[in-house]
Amino acid sequence: MSLIRIAVLATGDELLNGSISDTNTRDIALLLGPAGYRLSTGRSVPDRPEQIVQALRQLIPHHDVIITTGGLGSTGDDLTAKTVAQALGRPLEENGKALEMIHKRYAEMGRELDPVVLRQALLPQKSVPLPNTEGTAPGFWLRQQGCDLFFLPGVPTEMRSMLKNAVIPALQRNKPGAAPMLTRSFGFFGLSEPQIESRIPYANLPQDVAVGFSLDYPLVRISLRAASDNAENLLDSAEALLVEQLGDYLVARGDETMAAHVGQLLRRAGINLSLAESCTGGLISQMLTSVAGASDFLALSAITYADSAKIDCLGVDPDIIVTYGAVSAECALAMAHGVRARSRTDLSLAVTGIAGPDGGTDEKPVGTVFLALAAENVDQVRCYQFKGERQKIQQMSSCMALEWLRRFAIESLN
Repeated sequence: MSLIRIAVLATGDELLNGSISDTNTRDIALLLGPAGYRLSTGRSVPDRPEQIVQALRQLIPHHDVIITTGGLGSTGDDLTAKTVAQALGRPLEENGKALEMIHKRYAEMGRELDPVVLRQALLPQKSVPLPNTEGTAPGFWLRQQGCDLFFLPGVPTEMRSMLKNAVIPALQRNKPGAAPMLTRSFGFFGLSEPQIESRIPYANLPQDVAVGFSLDYPLVRISLRAASDNAENLLDSAEALLVEQLGDYLVARGDETMAAHVGQLLRRAGINLSLAESCTGGLISQMLTSVAGASDFLALSAITYADSAKIDCLGVDPDIIVTYGAVSAECALAMAHGVRARSRTDLSLAVTGIAGPDGGTDEKPVGTVFLALAAENVDQVRCYQFKGERQKIQQMSSCMALEWLRRFAIESLN
């Protein structure tokens, strides 16, 4: 375990008023781990100079490294450089190298340089500017009381780039870390967290592998972590055991989404797909098309929300809706047949339901969702009762639809 004490200080009112989530601290931890570093402290403060000053003065004596994100730029709330100068008793000065970086960056982008951005070159005395290849504001690095302080933009893409290309190399030169912390993560669908935990063969896992859980609704995420020179082999063994016990429910690896995994399976199976969505409002289509290359398998997606759209666009018999209702097994199957006939695809899937908060009845309460699948010599339809608010019902319905597609593709490949 590294003895280097590293803190992250995330600044910004938006982190504390609910406007955005602090993903930077998470990303910093994920990027530092493989380089042999661990976070010991994470703190968020608003864009208030006095609170930033207080936080820095409290953190510096107890840490070897502090990585601060946010407050770099040319707008009125970009106060980090000025505040750091105040906290450390170093006057601001125009940094020639930072000035050169700004001019070079604008030239690379082919943009006219607004003189106001040049104040981004005002840094605390004795700062080392850090290049920003994704934005215009340089970061900077300085040392105070034996502590290395790195100041990075809050924009995640800029922060990640500078951390990988400037901060981690500087740490490796000056403060080498311990054995790298390697992580592998997996997403599972169809089992609850307790059900998954009961199936993990803890007794057989390598001793130095740690297991972590998180919820990415409706998926359960499991991470395997190991920190040793033999970490890759340890994780290989642990992954094999995990897949042996839970492979039937494995729908994503690493940063992969469930939809990306399903799309890859459909592509491998050579299946072309059409969709007819009602209560999900196009969410299934959006999930599948969020990854490039969806045109390889997705031919047509129809959002037929109104009854008239189901009739006019999909050819659903009006008598079906009158007799059974738009939220019914009969309507779902008719939607699947209709969209498949119009698209001439191998496979079609339809969803219709009541996402709420209104529209439910005693017979069909909010959360009632019908899924239907149609292919050559295949008709499947099922009713589900999902719980939660509207967004959760739509999310669960969409993921269950993806699960149907996943299992159909796997059967086609076998």
